[in-house]
Amino acid sequence: MRYFLILLHRSRILLLFILLEAIAVYWVVSAKSYPRAQFNSTTTEINGRISNFQDDFQSYLNLRIENEQLAEENRRLREQLNESLLVQNYGADTINDSVLNQRYTYLPAKVIHSSHLKASNYLIIDKGSRSGIKPHMGVIGPLGVVGMVSSVSANFARVIPLINNSLSISAALKHEGYFGPLKWPGEDYLMSQVTDIPRYSKVEAGDTLITDGRSRYFPPGISIGIVQSKTLQADQNFFSLEVALSTDFANIAEVYVVKDLFSAELDTLQNPTVQ
Repeated sequence: MRYFLILLHRSRILLLFILLEAIAVYWVVSAKSYPRAQFNSTTTEINGRISNFQDDFQSYLNLRIENEQLAEENRRLREQLNESLLVQNYGADTINDSVLNQRYTYLPAKVIHSSHLKASNYLIIDKGSRSGIKPHMGVIGPLGVVGMVSSVSANFARVIPLINNSLSISAALKHEGYFGPLKWPGEDYLMSQVTDIPRYSKVEAGDTLITDGRSRYFPPGISIGIVQSKTLQADQNFFSLEVALSTDFANIAEVYVVKDLFSAELDTLQNPTVQ
């Protein structure tokens, strides 16, 4: 212990310098938006490369589960083949061309790092800006909604999942259409919560919740979860729903990043330039 204290005393100037440098870097990154963005991009890239090495060993352990998920995904894709198409009517003529009317495209990616036991969980995927990934793109998996891209580097992207209390999306009852915000309460990674469902709805345990297009980053009809129970909110006019999420965030390997081909057009309508 005595030698350790002597070493600390001799190194006090160097330690003080390192501490001041760390404080300065933290202040620059926190106070300035551009350095913060650069820092986030750099840390995402470094974290992605480290996780990529770890993932090589993990991948073969989950082959059986991945095959089951792929089989389920193929079934769902066959059932929802026209989900991503628009049908446009021009007078008496209807255009059904699948290329002309396609609204969404999907980029497959691999999850190389994830967390599910924290308050601010996140995922790292092996696709970045070089593959066309941008912040705020939706991310889905074989069984349902996963989350949204938050930041990107050249080769990797960071995703905020549904089990992060900073993310909220619109969820709708499949059979009735009533919708409300889904936000994770921060406890069980298998469960989430939807609020503001009208009391006069006929929602029951076992009903399915899906995306409805209001969260513009996801195609409508993507599974979110299954209603487990309902309780009246404090105002007595709306239900709060406990939801078992479709995606198991403790076992997620393959995802698809969603690109809305009409995103720029919708932005011009939602954020018009004042003239």
